[in-house]
Amino acid sequence: MHIAPLATFRVLFGALMTYGMLRFWQKDWIAQLYETPQLYFKFYGFEWVTVPEGIWLYLLFGVATVSAVGLMLGAFYRMSIVTFFVSFTYIELMDVTNYLNHYYLVCLLAFLLCWLPAHRYASVDVWLRPSLRREYVPAWCIYMLQLQLGIVYVYAGIAKLHADWLLRGMPLATWLPTKSHLPLIGSLFSLPWVAIAMSWAGALYDLTIAFFLLSRHTRVVAYLAVVVFHLLTWAMFNIGLFPLIMMVSTLIF
Repeated sequence: MHIAPLATFRVLFGALMTYGMLRFWQKDWIAQLYETPQLYFKFYGFEWVTVPEGIWLYLLFGVATVSAVGLMLGAFYRMSIVTFFVSFTYIELMDVTNYLNHYYLVCLLAFLLCWLPAHRYASVDVWLRPSLRREYVPAWCIYMLQLQLGIVYVYAGIAKLHADWLLRGMPLATWLPTKSHLPLIGSLFSLPWVAIAMSWAGALYDLTIAFFLLSRHTRVVAYLAVVVFHLLTWAMFNIGLFPLIMMVSTLIF
């Protein structure tokens, strides 16, 4: 398969990770989440992961930020992606109270990129060493990332197959009325049936979208659905970078 989708994934994922790391600095989250607290809660089996003190904490975040830039540019790619994976994963393991599911997804995608030749096209490495350039890669290099993203969607759909979600519209029945002030569609969010309808739509979307993305006949419409779905959830709920991560990552299809 042509390497362009893989290289595009590297550039956009690296850019998004750079932006995400810079947010930690800009919003002073490093101090608030990791320097100020006196007590940290650990993941089972990772009690040995400690929070560095003083300058070492900021050095850890600095390393993660610089390696994200290297990933984006394809500069010293192997060192950059391995360093980013290790540093970012370490940060996530320091305190379970800061866990976000899309940060876990970032760790998984970064781990996969450690094994992929995403630097052999449109990268600083190719500019420095033209012999690295490749036009094509084995199909599994693309399929690995598609599989990981498909798992995210399908499992999210399976997790919605229960009475609270499908029959009671929960938790949307609680969340949506708080968004009734939004223009145009806000007045609908106070209607009980809207929460149930959106719950069913969300479950069907998650269970099927990966398969529509895989088909060349439905791929364009499916990606437009991805953009609309994640922009809507981004506007309505405070879920961080997750919508951007999924809109950028699903371009691999």
